Amino acid sequence: MKFPPLQPGVLLQRKNRFSALVQLEGGEKIAAYVPTTGRLTGALQPGYRVWLENSHNPKRKLAYTVLLSELLGGGLCSINAMMANALFIEAVQKKRLHAFPYEQIEKEVVYGHSRLDFRLSSSKGVCWVEVKSVTYVENGIGMFPDAPTDRGKRHLEVLAELAKGGQRAAAVFIAQRADALYFAPYEAVDPEFSKTLRQVHQQGVEIVAYRCKLSLEEISISNAIPVVI
Repeated sequence: MKFPPLQPGVLLQRKNRFSALVQLEGGEKIAAYVPTTGRLTGALQPGYRVWLENSHNPKRKLAYTVLLSELLGGGLCSINAMMANALFIEAVQKKRLHAFPYEQIEKEVVYGHSRLDFRLSSSKGVCWVEVKSVTYVENGIGMFPDAPTDRGKRHLEVLAELAKGGQRAAAVFIAQRADALYFAPYEAVDPEFSKTLRQVHQQGVEIVAYRCKLSLEEISISNAIPVVI
């Protein structure tokens, strides 16, 4: 997946969860949109070099969006949480994910009182998928969530209900950085989510994780990584 033309800068301050103060390369200080609900621990801190997209849309409250950050240990991290869904769709369509050999992709499908990211289907059957973006890595282990998430827990419980009914269901965790060698739930941040992930796995929900390769020009899923739950 190609990035739009990006403009470099330095993060000065995370003003709140969805906005940050950034100094552009020319010295101008601007407020920029941060497209995630997570804390971005270790991925977006004051002093980090970042890359932004300028929407050139005068109707937007914040014209710039922060898309990438440069990690302390080197390498890049995509901080756009919704990018994980787009990466998954692209990889399924291009037949890059052996675990998901499906032709049809339905987005935002309602089941009961919940809405799941995808329902995949083909002559081989149906698979319900919920995708989560991983931006935190510690000692090679990509972990989710980096902030407590009741919504994420509910999604897992819906997947378990589907699996118990005989349908294929999977929780897919996509590390939008290259240094994730394994995936594990972030127990210290959200013990309830971690507990639920283990429970639904025992009830038949598949837990799958991938990492990405990325540059200033593009990002894509590179390979599956082991899951430790």
